[in-house]
Amino acid sequence: MRCSYCIPEEGVKFIPSDEILRYEEILTLADIFIGKGIKKIRITGGEPLLRNDILFLIERLGTKPIDEIVLTTNGILLGEYAERLKDSGVERVNVSLDSLNKNTYQRITKTDSLPRVIDGIHKANKSGLKVKVNVVAMRGINDSELLDFVNFGKKNNIGLRFIEVMPQYYSEEMVKDLFIGSKEIVSQIEKEYTLTSLKNSQKGSVERLFEIRETDYKFGIINAMSDPFCSHCNRLRLMANGVLKACLFGEDGPNLKKMLGENKKEEEISRAIEKLVMDKPEKYFIDERTTNLVMNRVGG
Repeated sequence: MRCSYCIPEEGVKFIPSDEILRYEEILTLADIFIGKGIKKIRITGGEPLLRNDILFLIERLGTKPIDEIVLTTNGILLGEYAERLKDSGVERVNVSLDSLNKNTYQRITKTDSLPRVIDGIHKANKSGLKVKVNVVAMRGINDSELLDFVNFGKKNNIGLRFIEVMPQYYSEEMVKDLFIGSKEIVSQIEKEYTLTSLKNSQKGSVERLFEIRETDYKFGIINAMSDPFCSHCNRLRLMANGVLKACLFGEDGPNLKKMLGENKKEEEISRAIEKLVMDKPEKYFIDERTTNLVMNRVGG
């Protein structure tokens, strides 16, 4: 799958396999992060369900003293893995799905896998996994479906989150024409429903929450472009090649895979992580840093 706003059909540089973190390295780093106070681990991609023996990694992470394991997926393989993910320790899955229309979905993703994704969502829900659908809102592509997604989430009792499209290395110019701000998203949904803005009590959450008064259904919006939330974001991103980032749009931090390969002591790696966090600016200026963001490397 190559979503048009994220990764082009040609000219993409992939990370060589020998530079990708091995499971043993991920588990070692997980112990270090947990020692620094990390309580939630999210497994992203690319597409994590394509990686061999992904359940082995999840099962091992599930034995560690953390509160939650979350997996982000495009949903194509979710139906095959749903029950095993639940049994392995995953509590919640986020499914990236930008259209409920077969033709629009194919236009965005270059695949005809929408029925498999919908089936995967239903099977995940049935298995007991908490399911949330992430929708990148795009003008002229899926902006006519915003209410459809709300009704889909409400009908199937699954979470929903709209995301403002963000400029990236491969699609910076295209994204400018696609952008829809959170106010416009809310305005479209208010054509049918009355919304109440809620205070998000979850520490470090990056989404604004809304409740539909008529049904009590809640959904979120991530408005990184129109109202940045940098000051209370507490996330770290470990890329597939071991590079640590404090922000999607921030500079690359230390390469923890390289540090492991150099037999650096755990204390040195821990200090490198702490320094990255302490040096994180209060706010990133996204317009000046768009070329830093390559989502197929950083992870969704």
